[in-house]
Amino acid sequence: MTGTTIADLGDTIPTIIEEAMFTQQFKAIMRALCWPIKKGKGTNVNVPYFNEATASQLTEGVDMTADQKMQDTNVQIVPYEVGLKIILSDSVIEDDNEDLKRAAGVLLGDGFEKKRDTDLLALLDNGTTSLAASANALTMGHIAAARATLLGNLTSAGGPAPTPYACVIHPFHELDLVDILTPLMPTSAGSIGYMQSPGGPMEAEVLRNYSIGRLFGIPIISDGNMAKTADAAKGGLFSTGRRGALIYVSAREPSIETERDASLRGWELNYVGRYGVGNYLNGWTVELFADATAPA
Repeated sequence: MTGTTIADLGDTIPTIIEEAMFTQQFKAIMRALCWPIKKGKGTNVNVPYFNEATASQLTEGVDMTADQKMQDTNVQIVPYEVGLKIILSDSVIEDDNEDLKRAAGVLLGDGFEKKRDTDLLALLDNGTTSLAASANALTMGHIAAARATLLGNLTSAGGPAPTPYACVIHPFHELDLVDILTPLMPTSAGSIGYMQSPGGPMEAEVLRNYSIGRLFGIPIISDGNMAKTADAAKGGLFSTGRRGALIYVSAREPSIETERDASLRGWELNYVGRYGVGNYLNGWTVELFADATAPA
């Protein structure tokens, strides 16, 4: 077992720790879009959904004999622990002490949030429908089709996905959408110069702030924590919030605890939490599996 020593922080020790720069993390956004559930007693969290009942036309004076059965399907979420640890040697702490502990705490917290975000992003891969393809650029047509798919989800598969929706994509997906909204056109026939084609308010907003904002009433959110497979990434459009497509179960919020390691002559900074994630209804998520080649 090794810890953080003076050699590891040789450039940081002489500086004021508040001025130190940390490795920038992508903002974790998925948790805010999920159905939050607090774990109660017991090991697991069970979230059932029910079948549909079918009504029939009746005939006057004839007894209604057909009954409908009420059946449930259980979605079980099993929380698990997630944690990470930094060990600071006594020699390091003697110089910066509490300030350096706080800096380590920032690194621990950012690392935990990245893990939680990637766990939730992985749920997008479970959507019943997958649109686009790994070799194809994401288009507005794909997003419109995903919206229509959620609204037209069969009642036998849970029915229309409840609104509001959100679309979470990789930053390189977003670039493809930007290229659609801000096309270039020749200044004149045969010329090599280009000028921006005229557009409306949405195109102007993209040019000013590089932000898609909303398409078809749906917020378009880019998340750089999204994993890439070769040159493709799996985003998605899904039902958000309470009773939405994705479930986040909080069993124990993360916290930091220090522990003295006398033989190592240092301090352990342990950051641990416990949560679980899962899909409520796969038909309420549409996977957007599209090309995410890095800009060149």
